[in-house]
Amino acid sequence: MKNDIKIVFTDIDCTIFDHSTPPSRFDFHSINELNRIQRKGVKVFLCTARPYHSLDQIKLLDHIKPDGLILANGGIVIIDNKIIYQTKIEAKEFEWFCELAIKYNANVEGIRPYNCFLIKKEDEAVHALFATYPEEIPPVEDYHGQEVIGMTLFMHKDLDEVFLPQLPKDYYYFRYHDYGVDVSNEMHEKGKGVREALKYLGISKDNAMAIGDDLQDIDMFKEVKYAVAMGNAKDEVKDASTHITKTVTDHGVKAILRKLI
Repeated sequence: MKNDIKIVFTDIDCTIFDHSTPPSRFDFHSINELNRIQRKGVKVFLCTARPYHSLDQIKLLDHIKPDGLILANGGIVIIDNKIIYQTKIEAKEFEWFCELAIKYNANVEGIRPYNCFLIKKEDEAVHALFATYPEEIPPVEDYHGQEVIGMTLFMHKDLDEVFLPQLPKDYYYFRYHDYGVDVSNEMHEKGKGVREALKYLGISKDNAMAIGDDLQDIDMFKEVKYAVAMGNAKDEVKDASTHITKTVTDHGVKAILRKLI
């Protein structure tokens, strides 16, 4: 190898999954390159805001068999089909949040380690979000204390100014869509997931690479020696990186892997 890279953590959306022109599509050039370095002995992790069921629905795992998954922005880490780290929202806390959401006619998706559910029938906000991310809408389930690691709030951004002040100060609220918000009772950080994975595998950050495009990826850049921003990344992400590659449209992941590995 050109460098001492033993593990690569890559984001998915706008990194190996191209949303630049509809319909969204995989960058198979880069996925094939990730498969190539795996055959060379380099471990490959998918590190994403998406939960497991989302990867399953877009069929990404049909094309790449990662050595590990860091999901829900670091809320859960899976290695060799074993959960080595996860956050948890207690039943009473989840119930309280759902009651608050319903007060504003909002809907909530409870995210479990491998699947998810809605607390009430799909509505306009749910349809608006899933029009952007064309996946199956989760089923409605009665909540009886099922394990929840994260939440999606389906609510228009205009309600933020009245809804946000009612959340505890330590709540993490990340709006990524006009109708979609990631919510958790503690900060989900990709960097935390990367640290847990490196610790579990006994690999130094000096032997690790991370690739991403959005603000949430800056956190994992801090945990690796080789921090790669996509050409289509936000300026803040590029400023935090050690390398900048091509855009997702120009197969940026393939380009940087060919250059460094």
